[in-house]
Amino acid sequence: MVVYINFTFCMYSMIDFSEKMHFNSFYEQILMIEVKCLFNYLIFQIIKILVPLNMQNILILGIGRSTYYLLQYLNDFIASNEVVIKAIDVQLELVEKRTKEFSNISFVQSEITANSLEKEITHADIVVSMLPPAFHAMVAALCLKSQKHFFTASYVSAEIKAMQEQAESSDLLFMMECGLDPGIDHMSALSLIHTLKGKGATITSFESFTGGLVHPSYTNPPWNYKVSWNPRNVVLAGQGADAQYKHDGVIKVVPYTQLFAHPTTWSISTTDVYEGYPNRDSLSYQSLYDLKDASTFERGTLRYPGFCKGWNYIIQLGLTNDVIQIPEDAGRTGNSFLSQFLPRSVGTLEEKLVDVCGTKDVVPYLEALGLLEDSPIATMAGTAAQIFQTIIEKEWRLQQSDKDRIVMIHRLRYELNGENKLVQSSLIVDGEDAERTSMAKTVGLPLAIAIDLFLQGKIKNRGVVIPIYTEIYSPILERLKSFGVVFKEVVG
Repeated sequence: MVVYINFTFCMYSMIDFSEKMHFNSFYEQILMIEVKCLFNYLIFQIIKILVPLNMQNILILGIGRSTYYLLQYLNDFIASNEVVIKAIDVQLELVEKRTKEFSNISFVQSEITANSLEKEITHADIVVSMLPPAFHAMVAALCLKSQKHFFTASYVSAEIKAMQEQAESSDLLFMMECGLDPGIDHMSALSLIHTLKGKGATITSFESFTGGLVHPSYTNPPWNYKVSWNPRNVVLAGQGADAQYKHDGVIKVVPYTQLFAHPTTWSISTTDVYEGYPNRDSLSYQSLYDLKDASTFERGTLRYPGFCKGWNYIIQLGLTNDVIQIPEDAGRTGNSFLSQFLPRSVGTLEEKLVDVCGTKDVVPYLEALGLLEDSPIATMAGTAAQIFQTIIEKEWRLQQSDKDRIVMIHRLRYELNGENKLVQSSLIVDGEDAERTSMAKTVGLPLAIAIDLFLQGKIKNRGVVIPIYTEIYSPILERLKSFGVVFKEVVG
């Protein structure tokens, strides 16, 4: 923050009117001194308005798919003379669009490199990264170097976790996992856990599943799924490490190749029925939630029934492989791409699919993606996962009038007053259209509210922080209610 008030005030104070004017009396001299003081006071007030002493600069990196409600909140409730907000993105068309939508924010087209970001971060007080997860460690390191606060909705990576001590000693807040999942899942679960414990309950089982889905009115059988968030994350879901969770006191390990093979059933009502698969790392959150003695602890992802069956076929075929490079192919079609993953044996395409997947049930899933047709698809060189991503971006694209849906379910079993009980807390949020999605709302608003609380001095934590503390999650959850993010509890 650069303030010139004191310097300017002193310069105007040095004006000596008495040397340039002759006064007829002592009273006239007093009068001119008063005029001079009034003049200096007015100059000071004008400069204070133009350049406030406590002015904050917020820098937003990335203004894409999940940022609409973040930008709207910052534009409507935070941007002011005291808080200047700048957002950058590589896409010029998106920058021009956002400029028209949010007039209180300055949008700039810029490349996203370490050098370009360092220059921008130097002039900020708070940096908000909405970039793909691969960029967060670089941004956090630059924030540490320039002594800036850092906010993001994404998971804490090992690289950023290692910055904890230095960030805390530098009095910096690195607020992370403050979106939907992770984010609202932490906050709502802990609110429920702390309420139950406050009543003297002993929690024996904790399960929490979340899904970013399409609204039931806009489903696309047999997948019943459309992309409302980062499509690369959709393709690579579950890769990188085996899923681990605890069930009835036993730690379960699920390799990626089996992750979608045995989904569990979840329901809110007779019509709101879902299936779920486990997240990669549930166990690390058991201690953070202070549930070390719970015999069951699992976090997972929700889909509509049938999705996991189809995605399991996709994995078996090798279409999510993100290692082996496939050469550029100017004549590539859905059919030819799929054929690269089938055996050389004699037979039709469908017969070969049955050989790999063991059932004809795979056919309608691949038909719906155009993989049995000779229609052209992306021709670039890339991994199977990268090429397959271009297919789902087209086939599972949210149309402008489509609506998405967020579903979150917490299921806790506990003992209270000698009785075994169960409580299920659920959330359903529906989007408005393809841009004002429930995904953008539930990812962007918690982060925006956290920034708001920090600017008000209500978040005292420093270092790498996630919203598991009452003083953070309680006001965020309360504010979210005004935006329609409300949980319903059923005790059984």
